[in-house]
Amino acid sequence: MHRMLLVVGLIGLALAGSAVAARHPTAAERKAITASVSGYLHMPNSPAAKDNKIVSIAVSTLDARYAAARLVSKSAGPSEMVFHRSMSTWFVVGFGSLLGCNSAPKEVLTELSIGCSPPSGRAWINNCGPLVSAPQSLVLTCADANYELTAVSWHAWGTQRATAAGIARVNDCNPYCAAGHFHSYRITAIADQLRRCGKARYYRRLTIVYPASRPTGIPRRDTHTFSC
Repeated sequence: MHRMLLVVGLIGLALAGSAVAARHPTAAERKAITASVSGYLHMPNSPAAKDNKIVSIAVSTLDARYAAARLVSKSAGPSEMVFHRSMSTWFVVGFGSLLGCNSAPKEVLTELSIGCSPPSGRAWINNCGPLVSAPQSLVLTCADANYELTAVSWHAWGTQRATAAGIARVNDCNPYCAAGHFHSYRITAIADQLRRCGKARYYRRLTIVYPASRPTGIPRRDTHTFSC
């Protein structure tokens, strides 16, 4: 009887372990992730060696918006790459031989067998697709990047209400955006409406406050809502 209970217990543990095991990508996922790797390797000033080859790809079963690839380069050695899928695109959110723990939720990194180092990602916000944690810069107009935050310093990130000080860089689009000029404005920011999406907690709302001068056409309290 005891032996039967032991066998049943071991089977249960095995099933529990397999339930959180990363899976192989589908053919479509592999194609899209491979294209993302190639784009990252060949973009201007890429930190990755161009001779990197994909060794393996795994997709999270805890949160299917995350995946990881193991790479090897004759010139630079082994490395790892973490992806976040948003709007059908796999964005690279971490690359290197030791990634930051803010590349993805801790449970997901563990499942994907990705080692990491602090800082830990306790909450995320959408940065035109990929989720980022306590970002120092954040693009607000994704199509043209004519409105962005820079030099952002956060306080109480990961709580229900995070605040920050920083600079907004806004294109005046005068006479038109391609020929316009960027101007800088001092701002404070509030990130709130902390929600859960998969294994990640993310801020759904960002309010930008202009205490002094502000760009033409932008309200003194400029509110943006995000998806995960």
